[in-house]
Amino acid sequence: MEFLGGIHGLVRWLAVIVAVVAVVRFALVMAGKAQPSGMDRGLSSGYTGLLDLNVLLGVIIIIGLGEWEVVQIEHAVTNVVGVGVAHIFTQRAKKIEDPKIKARTNLLGVVISLAIIVVGVMFVGGWAR
Repeated sequence: MEFLGGIHGLVRWLAVIVAVVAVVRFALVMAGKAQPSGMDRGLSSGYTGLLDLNVLLGVIIIIGLGEWEVVQIEHAVTNVVGVGVAHIFTQRAKKIEDPKIKARTNLLGVVISLAIIVVGVMFVGGWAR
């Protein structure tokens, strides 16, 4: 399980990197400083995909260890909510035609979901682990 815990931590940082790139990209498109492209959808899909992978790894770890302590449950539930928020905003953005509004929707999805996930990570000791 320690190996999976390491992968879980690595995927967490990959998701953060993609989130930072996505925030910059969506802000530029929203401000009219960059043209929308396929990269935008790729960033949204990559971000939500990494979040999904990390939730799966987390569930495997919790079940594998059999640890059902309150902090693990709070961590899992909070992060699943954050992932759900990311998916909701990504799905809404797919239906929007206006590139600036689409970028704003994607930006909000990443920022709000990341804020929720930060709270969820704090339950298990924060980002320094």
